[in-house]
Amino acid sequence: MKVSSRRVFLKYMAMLGLVTWSTTPLYAKVPKATFKYQDTPLDGKKCVDCVYFLAESSECKMVEGVVSPEGWCRIFLKKK
Repeated sequence: MKVSSRRVFLKYMAMLGLVTWSTTPLYAKVPKATFKYQDTPLDGKKCVDCVYFLAESSECKMVEGVVSPEGWCRIFLKKK
């Protein structure tokens, strides 16, 4: 019986994981304060040069709301 109950438990956990995964967005934007966003550049690093910046809407893929092209945050990742 232990094997059967273990299998049931593992199946339940797998299903729970699938349900959680399928109902959670692949990414969610976070508040600006989380990444210490500021409206000014830092050491020449600007949002306009970041891979997450969406120029057409002045938004970031990771940070909530409108961001300044001249801004900066901790997740800055320079475009190649």
